[in-house]
Amino acid sequence: MWLKTGLDRCWRILATGFCFSFFFAGGLLQSLLVFPVIYALPGDQGKKASRVRAMQQRTFGGFVQLMQLLGLIRVTLHNTELLAQSRGCLVIANHPTLIDVVILFAKLPQANCVVKGELWRNRYLKGVMRAAGFISNDSGELLLQGSRQSLSRGEAVLIFPEGSRTTPGCAPRFKRGFANIAVRTGAPILTTFITCNPLTLTKGAPWYRIPPQRASINIYFAELLQPQTLVDDFEDKPRAARLLTRHLESYFEEGLKRYG
Repeated sequence: MWLKTGLDRCWRILATGFCFSFFFAGGLLQSLLVFPVIYALPGDQGKKASRVRAMQQRTFGGFVQLMQLLGLIRVTLHNTELLAQSRGCLVIANHPTLIDVVILFAKLPQANCVVKGELWRNRYLKGVMRAAGFISNDSGELLLQGSRQSLSRGEAVLIFPEGSRTTPGCAPRFKRGFANIAVRTGAPILTTFITCNPLTLTKGAPWYRIPPQRASINIYFAELLQPQTLVDDFEDKPRAARLLTRHLESYFEEGLKRYG
């Protein structure tokens, strides 16, 4: 039994390394070979970026299927009927694993995504970030402007309010960027809870530190919330953003106890 368990774990370490090598190499090759073709086609900058994002959704979906096929993860989605209402919404979620964004972005019907500014400087992924017109969180002005434009086009904007992966064992602590977008655009918020058992690809852990068995990732699309109904004095935007941040921080802390 111990030999079988050991071989299984060695296989999953090798498979994890293969998957992430494939992911980064694929991003670089797309930037060099595919995106220039897309950008040579007719259409304005926004239309071309939309085509790239549509392709990335399919690519991310294929990557998640590959990880499941290789026995690394098992992904289960709940309440997917809410996805049909996600356009023009902020989709906010907790962030336990490295691949949360890949899974969620692949499943949203029409979406853009807020990404960390450092990914725009990553040698393998910066081409993807720019070609897809993803939204950088490098500055509040860029974040608000990019989100407002995407929401006005009827896209869902995926954002992780923590700004980075959750530290295992710690309650979620939200930054205010998502709340500033919500109170300044009035966009509905689709709350999404992610659980992962056993934990894998967590903050601070190297990619090869995998759990003893396949990780089960459950994604619960919970409910659509109207930010105007969650806080008092909604017209005072800075105060409303602070109150909304605290409210949803508590909301997620309680919700994770329920879903976890």
